[in-house]
Formats: sequence, C-alpha cells, structure tokens
Amino acid sequence: MNPRRLYGPVVLGTLAAGGLAFFAASRSWAEVRIATDGLPSDSVSVTGADAQPLVPALAIVIVTAALAVLASSPRVRRVVGAFTILVAIAGAAVVVLDSSSLGDAVGRAVEESPAYTGTGSQDFSVSIWKYVTTLGFVVAALLGGVTARLGGVWPTMGSRYESPAGRPAVTAPQSDAEMWKALDEGRDPTQ
Repeated sequence: MNPRRLYGPVVLGTLAAGGLAFFAASRSWAEVRIATDGLPSDSVSVTGADAQPLVPALAIVIVTAALAVLASSPRVRRVVGAFTILVAIAGAAVVVLDSSSLGDAVGRAVEESPAYTGTGSQDFSVSIWKYVTTLGFVVAALLGGVTARLGGVWPTMGSRYESPAGRPAVTAPQSDAEMWKALDEGRDPTQ
C-alpha cells in the first residue's frame, strides 16, 4: 500500500483515539451503592476526570497533536509522532498503574454522601470506561508510531498557506495571462 494513502486515516484515527480517551475519561469509572440501616440508600459515581485529572488533559494533547500533523512540515510531523507516542504511553500508564487514585476518589465521594455514617455496606463496581480510556491511549500510541515513521512522505499544505515572508520573491506579472495565472496561484498580481 502506498504510504501517502495512510495520511488521512492515520490523522483521523489519532483524532478519534484522543477523542475516545477524553470521552471515556468523562464517563463513570466506578459506582458505589451505599446502604445504611435507617437511611435511604445512595448511589455515588466517580468519573475518570475526578479520579485522575491528568488523563483528560493528556487526551486533549493527543487531539491537538493530530491536528498539528495537518499543518506541519515533514520533519515536524516526525517529532509530533514521537511526542504522540510519549503522551499516549504516559496516559495509559497513569490509567493502568495509578489505581490508588480511583480508590481515593471513591472514598471521598462515599464520605460526602448523605447516606454515609461510617458504617454499613458499600457495593463497589468498576465500569468498562477505564479500560476504554486505556484502549484509546494505546491506539493513539500506535498511530503516533505510524506518523513518526511515515510523516516525512505525506503531502504537505501548498505554499499559498505559508506566510508572505516564507514565500519566494515573485516579480509582478506583465501580461494579462500572467496576471490570471498569479490569481490562480493565490498571489496578488498588483504587488
């Protein structure tokens, strides 16, 4: 397969993986049912953002990196790909290795519940969203690797999107045909 054909799918995939990680981090990762004798029971849920605030921030960095690939040069794309790998691995590591923060967040949420008296039973259940967040980061790391490897051969934006200082100096067109050609190229023929 031609590596240039992977440009769109990899950028969109990285954008989707970062978006998935962000979305999954905003969902409920743990739910606790608090039942105390003499009081009505209460359900408390803890989102990934409550437990680990760094996770949604890292997901936004991945989304931003995917968008940066669109406007960057081939060399910068390789750097962005490597940076995406690092951020995605860090995000997955935070989710997988830091399980104490989820327990701490659940403990704080239970203590804030009006049904909590210090005694009673607590039914604790973990949802699948924590693992979906990890999956989003793993996919982003893989796609960051593809970007780092193939980003140098992907097409870049045309010169019309560069700043005027970055463009080569062009002489003013002399004939009508040269003026129309300058307009087609996105240049001002009167300058």
